[in-house]
Amino acid sequence: MSSHFFIKSVSSICALSSLFFLSGCTNWVKPGAGPAELNAATTHCDAVSYATLPVNTVSDVQFGANYGDRDKCEKYSSNGCVKRDGRYYSIIHTSHDTNSYGRSAIFRDCMIQNGWHDE
Repeated sequence: MSSHFFIKSVSSICALSSLFFLSGCTNWVKPGAGPAELNAATTHCDAVSYATLPVNTVSDVQFGANYGDRDKCEKYSSNGCVKRDGRYYSIIHTSHDTNSYGRSAIFRDCMIQNGWHDE
């Protein structure tokens, strides 16, 4: 599997999980409202939260497993290796959205302001 494919897959998973995090984990209820109203409210509040705090992806580089020799490190690391203190460390590229928790709070506040509450 190429690292490009892996990064694209992780990005897709992160995007889907952020949408699930915003609206899928809570059972929102509003007296007299049905599924269509809930769908409209979650769509509206998702839009408000993303407009207020857009995605801000930050990439990080971390060191993973370490090996005594470079060949072994490169065999198991698709992102390369770096030598530190006489050992070879695999390089791990990660990324995350620094605004996801803030968006979740904005989404929740929007839902509550529109008469919804969680069970």
